[in-house]
Amino acid sequence: MKRQIFFFHMGTLLAALLFLLAVNGLVLHVVFSLYQAQAVPAADSRSDQVQGTLDGWPENSRDWKELDRQLKTFGYQLMVAEDQKVLYSSLDGFQRDLYDHIAPEASWPEAGTLSLQDQGIFIVGRRCGDAVLVAMMEPRIPEVFGRPRPQNEALFLSYLIGGACSIVLIGGFSFLFTRYQVRQMLRPVNALSQAAQRVERGDLSTPVDYQGQNEFSGVCAAFDHMQEHLLAEREKNARYEQARTDLVAGISHDLRTPLTSVKGYLKGMRDGVANTPEKQRQYLDIAYRKACDMERLLQRLFYFSRLETGSLPLFLQEMDLGNFVSRFVQEAEQELSQSGGRVELHMAPTPHPVRADPEQLLRVLNNLKDNAVRYGGAAPLVLTLTVWRQRDRECIRFGDNGPGVPEEQLPHLFEQFWRADQARSTKGGEGAGLGLYIVRHIIQAHGGTITAKNDGGLAFEIALPCGEVK
Repeated sequence: MKRQIFFFHMGTLLAALLFLLAVNGLVLHVVFSLYQAQAVPAADSRSDQVQGTLDGWPENSRDWKELDRQLKTFGYQLMVAEDQKVLYSSLDGFQRDLYDHIAPEASWPEAGTLSLQDQGIFIVGRRCGDAVLVAMMEPRIPEVFGRPRPQNEALFLSYLIGGACSIVLIGGFSFLFTRYQVRQMLRPVNALSQAAQRVERGDLSTPVDYQGQNEFSGVCAAFDHMQEHLLAEREKNARYEQARTDLVAGISHDLRTPLTSVKGYLKGMRDGVANTPEKQRQYLDIAYRKACDMERLLQRLFYFSRLETGSLPLFLQEMDLGNFVSRFVQEAEQELSQSGGRVELHMAPTPHPVRADPEQLLRVLNNLKDNAVRYGGAAPLVLTLTVWRQRDRECIRFGDNGPGVPEEQLPHLFEQFWRADQARSTKGGEGAGLGLYIVRHIIQAHGGTITAKNDGGLAFEIALPCGEVK
């Protein structure tokens, strides 16, 4: 834009100067032509009278001022020279130069008169004794012998007209150039204004209509990027809102199923259906497990709400990751053995120090275990945990022996509310798409990373910063 403004102003200035020169030249030509056309005939008519005045002047008279006064009535001026000396002169320097060039004293005849009319120069004279009397009218043409000599009136008039025309032309060109420049400058402004109105109406998909190559192009590009970001955020929020709606519906379904079971078994006990101690114990066990399922679901929802509000604290402490995973494997082995599953542990016999919150880290492993139990699809289920150190990171690999998930679904496993086709399951009464999202949040809060891949089943790899070795 700076370059555009500079070129516009320079163009206006140069155009104005060129027109000023052209107009002044034209006006001078016209004015001098008219002035000369009017002045030459008048000079011709007066030259005879001047000649008569000089011829009638007495030779013994030396009152040159009186003669000069008489000649001025005809618009002529007097010069008297004798023996290359000027006795009297009312000519200016320019007229003297013309006289010396055209009719010097030596060129005058010994007797008689001389009248010269050359290109508007009028010289009339005679010899008066030893003296030469010369009457000269000021030139009426703009240039004589390469030297400018305009009349004062013509000069004033020409500059007056030329100045007025130049002012009008410069003002007109300045108006046209300024109007064009303002129009060019307002193009991106208008485009941005229209884009802002479209955004106000909710249209975030139409880019700014401007293809210029100046400072505004970056502004328009930034506006387009902002629209794209807003559009992506709106679509993302719409997906989240839909997911929240689905979550509420899913929670209602997940809570209703175990709650119905609890009510049914309790009603059976109240109505005497469970009429033996064994049946009563069986009904109570089933009702207890269903109540535990509901508690687990509500706890996960409560945990998720704390994640959303940022009010989930971490109580970090120094611990050995190997020992922690070993205790988890023992507990998980007891749980899975009831359904024929098992857990395998592979770990290097070296310290694995980390700084972590044991409660939150246990929640991570339990969520991964629950995910494998629900969606692993293997019978019997085999979980494999491996602990090792990789440079400045302590790593855990948590894998199952299931079929894994489609490759296109791997990047979405940790997304909030995301569920694969098999995610809505009646197993355990929970499938809201929060488990892996919570896992990633906890690991990232510890400064670590988690990834998922298919490797003989679905495998999760967790990397945590190393702690201090005690």
